[in-house]
Amino acid sequence: MPRPRKYASDPGRWPACVRCGDGYPKPTRWPEGLVCRYCVRAARTRQGTCAHCGHQGILPGVAPDGGFLCAQCSDVPLGVHCKRCGDEAMTTDQSICWRCLLAVRVSTLLAGPDGAIPEPLQPLAHAIINMPRPNTGCTWINQNPRVRELLRGLADGTIALSHEALDGLPASRTVEYLRGLLVTHGCLPPRDEHLASFDRWLTPKLDAINDPDQRRLIERYSRWHLKRRLRDQARTAPVTAGAFLRAKQHLTVATQFLHWLGNRGRRLDECTQHDIDAWFGNGTTTRQHANNFLYWAIRQRLVRNITLPLPTSRTSPLASEDEHLNTLRALLLHDTLPAAHRAIGLMLVLFGQPLSRIVQLRTDQLRDGPDGLQVSFGSDWLNVPEPAAAVIRVHLTARPGLNTAANPTSQLLFPGFIPGRPMHVHAVANILRAIGIRPLAARSRAWLQMIREAPPSVLANALGISATTAMCYAERAGTDYLAYASISKR
Repeated sequence: MPRPRKYASDPGRWPACVRCGDGYPKPTRWPEGLVCRYCVRAARTRQGTCAHCGHQGILPGVAPDGGFLCAQCSDVPLGVHCKRCGDEAMTTDQSICWRCLLAVRVSTLLAGPDGAIPEPLQPLAHAIINMPRPNTGCTWINQNPRVRELLRGLADGTIALSHEALDGLPASRTVEYLRGLLVTHGCLPPRDEHLASFDRWLTPKLDAINDPDQRRLIERYSRWHLKRRLRDQARTAPVTAGAFLRAKQHLTVATQFLHWLGNRGRRLDECTQHDIDAWFGNGTTTRQHANNFLYWAIRQRLVRNITLPLPTSRTSPLASEDEHLNTLRALLLHDTLPAAHRAIGLMLVLFGQPLSRIVQLRTDQLRDGPDGLQVSFGSDWLNVPEPAAAVIRVHLTARPGLNTAANPTSQLLFPGFIPGRPMHVHAVANILRAIGIRPLAARSRAWLQMIREAPPSVLANALGISATTAMCYAERAGTDYLAYASISKR
C-alpha cells in the first residue's frame, strides 16, 4: 500500500513532476527534469536488475522504454550506498540503510548501565537487527512507545528477565509479543502459555470466594484435578484453547454450585439427592458443567449417596451437500481471503480436521513430490487434491510473519502473531464464519462423506482420531461397519 502523502498535489502552484505529473513543494532536479519528493523516495527504495547493464541493486533511474536503471546508467545524483556500512541498499532520509538505523536503535535501547548490551539479551538484539525486513523493525520500535519502555527496562534491570516479571506487568499484546521473542531466541525458557494463563486467572478467582471452606475446596479441586489434567496434556503437546476454556468453565460453575448450596444452608458433605435434582432441574444448561466437580467430589468421598444425571447429548450441526460445495467453491475462488485461511478451511472441508489441530500443523507434515502434495494427520500420508493443493502451495511460499524477528525459522505451518505460537483458533474460526462457513457443520459433512468410502478404523488411523469417534460418525451416516469393530480393538 502506498505511503500516505503529507502534502496535497497542486500543479498550479508547484512545477509538475516529470515522473508522476503531480506538483509538490521542493522538487529535486535530476537529468530528466524536476522530480517530486515522493518519486525520489520511491527511487531510493526500488530494488531489482538494471535494464541496461544487469546490475543487481537500487534502481533510481527510469529508461525511455519504462524499464528501471541503476544510478550509474541513469546518472541520477542519488546516493545509493549507506554512509555507515557502505553497502548498496535502501536508505533512509539520513542516507544510512535501514539495517544500520535499526542496529543503532536496538543498541541504544538495550544498552545496560555499562553501555553494552547485557549478554542474556544479545540473542534478542541479534535477531531484531538481522530480521529480513529491517524497516519493519524500525517501524515497530518507533511507533510503539511500550516497546521502547520494555526494552529499556530489560536492559537496565528494572524489569527482570523472567516470566514472573513479565506476568507482573499490565497485560498487553506488546508484553506477550516480547515474551514470545525472548522465548523464541533462547533468552527465556519455554513454557505452556495456556497453563500459565490458567494460573494467573485462578488467583483472583480464589480471592473472590468469601467462604473459607468453599475457597479451600475449590483450590483443592483446581490444584489436584483441573491443573493436573492440564499439566498432563502439556507434557506431550501444548494445552489447547478448548481444554483451557473448559477448565475455566468447570471451576466457575463449581464455584457457583457451592455458593448456591451454601445459600440453601448446606455444605458439600451435606448435599442430598434433592439438592442435586434442584440444581440440574433449574437454571441454564451450563449447570451441566458442575458434573465434572461432582464426579471428582464423589471419587474423593466428599459427597455420598447421590446420583448425577447423564449429560444431554448434542448432535453437531451438519452442512448440506449444496452448502458443502459452496464452501469449497468459496475457499478455492475467494480473491480477498489470505491464502493461510483458505488453506486452513480446505483442510477442514476435505479432511474433517478440527481447527485446533489444523493450526498446530508443522511444515514437516506436508510434502510435495511426484505423487503431488501430501499431508499427514496420523499414521499415513494423504493426497491433497487439486486445485486445493495449489492454494496450500501459495501459502507455503509466503507464510505470514517470516519477515520479522518473530518467526524467522518457524516450523509452524500457520505461524501466528505471537512468536512461536500458531494462529489463534478462535480468530481463524471467526474469519471463516464471516464468509459464511460454519466450521463444525463443514467438519461433520466432510466426515459423513469420508465414512461412506472407508471403514472407521482405517480413517481413524489415517486421520489420527479415536476409533470411537469414527464409529459415531459411521452411525450418523447410516453405514454398517460393525464388521470392522474387531479391527479397531486390535
